[in-house]
Amino acid sequence: MKNKKIVIIGLGLLGASLGMALKGKGYERLGWTRRKEIRESQLALGVIDKTAESIEDLLKEADLTVLCLPIPQIIEYCSKFAQYFKKGSIVTDVGSVKEVIVDSVEPLLKKHGVHFIGSHPMAGTEKSGPEAAKKDLYDNAVVFITPTTDNPESDISFLEQFWQSVNARPIRTGLVEHDNMVAHTSHLSHILSLALTLTVLECENDKKKWRQLAASSGFRDVTRVTSSSPQMWREIIENNQSEAIDSIKGCENRLKELRKIIEQKKYDLLQDEFTKGKTLRDDWMKFKYGK
Repeated sequence: MKNKKIVIIGLGLLGASLGMALKGKGYERLGWTRRKEIRESQLALGVIDKTAESIEDLLKEADLTVLCLPIPQIIEYCSKFAQYFKKGSIVTDVGSVKEVIVDSVEPLLKKHGVHFIGSHPMAGTEKSGPEAAKKDLYDNAVVFITPTTDNPESDISFLEQFWQSVNARPIRTGLVEHDNMVAHTSHLSHILSLALTLTVLECENDKKKWRQLAASSGFRDVTRVTSSSPQMWREIIENNQSEAIDSIKGCENRLKELRKIIEQKKYDLLQDEFTKGKTLRDDWMKFKYGK
């Protein structure tokens, strides 16, 4: 892994944080983004070791290219610059959806002797841009890797070692399994956060004033991710539509069941549901965070 050249395309929250995390790990960090001022500022801050005016020049040097871009741009860049990637190199991404990316990108790069393996680090915040970057963003974060039968074991192992070098935990999974999994966790969380925010705050001004006063830390915590990029979440849901709909249907059924319990004044049963939810979340917290 030492002396390998890592090219980071996209120097927003995830890309800049990756550059920070790779510092001192034995890699040469090359970075590129469309805006020259960001390339220069990240170079001056030591987030990357090298940049260039031309993305083509950097891709020719890369042993591993990490595409820290929105889903449509990941596909666009691989299509546009496929011939410039270093032959025999590995390309990965940080996209939140995997099937549409891998199905679109892998054949394009394979024609040029370049190996694509999808990645999805479960890391990030509701903020965006390089100014929000953190060197410990990937610490203990699960990174799902979605290899296909076209990926040799040596390439998969290389990618796993790469993510381990920034203190992340790579886990292999299938494309379909990944997209179903994140729809029922990450996607649904954002959709529910949006629905709650709209339900509470999209009202007449006199009601809104009182609701803003009454809403406190619980409302703040549950709706935090509503402050994420609207465009990014539109693109994620758009590229995982069927799985997102499936997760929403499951949640709608749960809400209908809870409403029925309350309508029928079965409050002992309601308490049982609260107890079940508390147990499930406490178990998850212990599994995930050890507390």
